[in-house]
Amino acid sequence: MKEAFKEALSRFASGVTVVAARAGEEERGMTATAFMSLSLEPPLVALAVSERAKLLPLLERAGAFTVSLLREGQEAVSEHFAGRPKEGVGLVGGRVEGALAALRCRLEALYPGGDHRIVVGRVEEVELAEMGPPLLYFARGYRRLLWPS
Repeated sequence: MKEAFKEALSRFASGVTVVAARAGEEERGMTATAFMSLSLEPPLVALAVSERAKLLPLLERAGAFTVSLLREGQEAVSEHFAGRPKEGVGLVGGRVEGALAALRCRLEALYPGGDHRIVVGRVEEVELAEMGPPLLYFARGYRRLLWPS
């Protein structure tokens, strides 16, 4: 059942984000595809974070986080924050430089979700960059969106 479940979910295309939090001098980021908009009024987003993720206790201490929506070509950024370090990749002001958008959020709620925690954030600030194709993940790999020239 577990393998069939994983295979079925690999067939759902998703965007790729980096979620970052900072408490004092400690700053950490994590790649996440389990991200969604939740509400327009108030502006809320939700994401799933593994109970084992090093980001989770930091996020709870910080009470805030930033979600960077990655663009096509930022595969190395995604890999870096998924635990496969890449040279020259990091956060700038708590966000991924060059991302399509960054959402600065206040931690609104945490809910149990099996081996994950469902994190709800109230969006307090939005930074938009130039529009372009997103970084997509499908069938265990990065994919491209047909983008008008």
